[in-house]
Amino acid sequence: MSYTSYPQRSTWLEFLGFPPGYGPWTYRAIPEPLISSELARLASAHVNNSKTTMTGCVSLQPSPDPDDRSQDRFVVLDWDGWSFSAVFDGHGGEEAVDYVVQELPSLIHAALTKALANAGTAPLAPSAVSTILQSSIQAVDDTLTNGVKHLFPDEATLAALTDEQIKSIINGPTNPNNLTILRCMRGTTALISLVDPKKENLWVASLGDCQAVLGTKNSNGKWDATILSVNHSGRNPAEVARIRKEHPNESECIKFDRILGAIAVTRGDRIKHKHIYSHNHLAIGDHIFKLPVSYTTRVFMNCVPGFSVSSKLEHFLPHNKSPPYLSALADIKHVALQPSTTNTSESFLILCSDGLIDLYEHTNSTLEEILTQWVHMLGERMDRRGAKVGGEADKENTALVLLRHALMGGGVDNPDRLAQMLTVEIPCRWMDDTTALVQTLDYARGAHL
Repeated sequence: MSYTSYPQRSTWLEFLGFPPGYGPWTYRAIPEPLISSELARLASAHVNNSKTTMTGCVSLQPSPDPDDRSQDRFVVLDWDGWSFSAVFDGHGGEEAVDYVVQELPSLIHAALTKALANAGTAPLAPSAVSTILQSSIQAVDDTLTNGVKHLFPDEATLAALTDEQIKSIINGPTNPNNLTILRCMRGTTALISLVDPKKENLWVASLGDCQAVLGTKNSNGKWDATILSVNHSGRNPAEVARIRKEHPNESECIKFDRILGAIAVTRGDRIKHKHIYSHNHLAIGDHIFKLPVSYTTRVFMNCVPGFSVSSKLEHFLPHNKSPPYLSALADIKHVALQPSTTNTSESFLILCSDGLIDLYEHTNSTLEEILTQWVHMLGERMDRRGAKVGGEADKENTALVLLRHALMGGGVDNPDRLAQMLTVEIPCRWMDDTTALVQTLDYARGAHL
């Protein structure tokens, strides 16, 4: 749609926490219902229906700059009744996340198919499925590592080569080695859910800071929220303690809530177009934190294209003393699902990238409060609809409802604020890539979200 026919207004975007001195910026005052339609279009909102589940999907990055295009990815698949869903939050570039989306689902599917065949008529133990998820994620990261080690097996190999020789090995637009290196320079989080055909078991694998929360209706008819993801970041005291234990006598292994202090980001930095290294302690890729420092100085820094802001490397590379600092060993949680006894939906799963959480950053709400608020909001919305089967109620994309709630910061719905968020004219991204999936877990019993 064209924005030019709507009046121009100014906004300071104070609800996003920009510091004084930034703005104002122009936006277009698009009225309802057009602004809601524009939100659905920009977020590629759709509902994925399979034989056993229904999943609302949205993924939003409103900046029109091609250089700011979203690095979030998501996958929703049905494997003979097994429901597979995943959210990946790429960073530093698209090479790693695109590789993971291409390889990881099929790797998990193949391992699951083999395990089921070996089990015959016996059910798979929940621990066996957990192992499949964890080992498959690790295997994808190992493949990235092996790609670099195939070219440069060790530091002695690197020392024997000149910079020009290394550049000739790794660079060139048609050189497959270039993509091999880029995949290791970039990174991605991973959040995966798997549900068995009978909807009796749910597994969630988390690597990074995407979030998963299960909503279930208890015996009193109230909605309970169960967080199934683990936040692998510098804001998690358990993660900080683990990293410090693995790297004793390295006072700056964690700095500014980030591995090696790379990079402490303030809200004001949002206005600048630059690469920000992940503050996650678990990720696929990001081999700058996994391989000896010579691989960064001799290989990664000689790669074209390179890091978005290579000048920042000097700030933390001296502290890279005992890699790896990042791990690809995912946390796995298994939940035994309770069967529905009614014809209404009594459980659903929310998966999202951290961009959705960031939209609540200035509400002073804790992560637990935000996730619980989502479950209550969507659960009560389902109750008010009476979980009707058929008609428009079944077509509603609850992920889009959740996204709109986040864009409002959990406050009163305001179409003008939505217009500001979607059309503001800022020469950089003003919000993080944001992806959300909302999946019913008892669709086979006739219930819909």
